[in-house]
Amino acid sequence: MGLLSLALLSWAGGAAAAPQTGPDKPAAEQESAGPLRLDGEIQAAFDAVGAKGVMVLLDDKQGKLLTNDAARSRHPYIPASTFKIPHSLLLLEAGIVEDEHSRFVWDGVERAYSRWNRDHNFVGAMKYSVVPIYQKLALQLGAERMARGLTNLDYGNVNIGGGLDSFWLDGDLAISALEQVNFLRRLYHNQLRVSERSQRIVKTMMLNEASGDWVLRAKTGYGVRKGQKLGWWVGWLEREENTYFFAMNMDITSDKDLVLRKRVVKHLLKAKGWM
Repeated sequence: MGLLSLALLSWAGGAAAAPQTGPDKPAAEQESAGPLRLDGEIQAAFDAVGAKGVMVLLDDKQGKLLTNDAARSRHPYIPASTFKIPHSLLLLEAGIVEDEHSRFVWDGVERAYSRWNRDHNFVGAMKYSVVPIYQKLALQLGAERMARGLTNLDYGNVNIGGGLDSFWLDGDLAISALEQVNFLRRLYHNQLRVSERSQRIVKTMMLNEASGDWVLRAKTGYGVRKGQKLGWWVGWLEREENTYFFAMNMDITSDKDLVLRKRVVKHLLKAKGWM
């Protein structure tokens, strides 16, 4: 059975929940997978498309952590729509959303992104980053459950200040690329402090592409906070022999730069011979 077929089946059982370390983690704890090492191929991937940013790459089997910029890899930034990964977990846990097939009726308000102006299921809401849907769901979840949930997930600085329906877009929530890959690795192994069912559903929703040799699960993000424009792409590439986690953030100078988010990562994965 190929990886594409396996991607459509249920996930294997996960391990026990990972211990919690709290929002203010020292560098040694952030690098729980191993020491952080510089890798010239990562910087070459940014240079190839003329982008400025950082990528953290984590080899699951060897626990090897690679980056092109150690300082920036630890710097926390607004997560923007990459927050839909933990947000979706909390919505499923609370029973506000039943599963990936749950449907949301368009409110009839015309918005700049045409893909937002229609009904969506939960998969589509994540895929197309339908902010209005997630904002409404955040208000239903409420501040108490949101704050407690992020603490249980040990996600970034767990700060929901700046508005319950916008703290991940331009508020006080922040996470580093290094923290992103460690969070994703725990999700992949079903080690987060939520049900295995919720983790399986969100991983299904994250499916981007697949071939006979690999499966790619990821989420984009684009945020503007205090004048700084930042693009994200975070996720992992599954191969039969190993899984590679990545978290990339880059400076955005114009809307044309948004296509570079995926381009940088794919350039690197192909250079490594994994994709």
